[in-house]
Amino acid sequence: MYPTDERSRWPAGLLTDARVSHRWDERRQLGRFYWDDLPRIRERKSPESLMPEQGPMWDAYLLYDRTARWDDRPSGLVSWGYTIMRTRAALLRDLDRLGLP
Repeated sequence: MYPTDERSRWPAGLLTDARVSHRWDERRQLGRFYWDDLPRIRERKSPESLMPEQGPMWDAYLLYDRTARWDDRPSGLVSWGYTIMRTRAALLRDLDRLGLP
């Protein structure tokens, strides 16, 4: 989300878990979508999370349960946190609570 970010500079070997899918959103549309959706999802914020001060949203996790579906808006949000490093313990707790590795 920095002006100098480029897909070619992303270290593809950084996240190698088979469950990880790498995507690149050049126009930052998804980050803008989640920034606009913050009022609706505010109550699912992890306790350690900061509130982003400006959009688009980035450096955040959004955790959905197994029944999640995306119609007009995604459903099944368990929690989200910003920044990832600040909220990683909450993410691990919620993954454990859901029985996910």
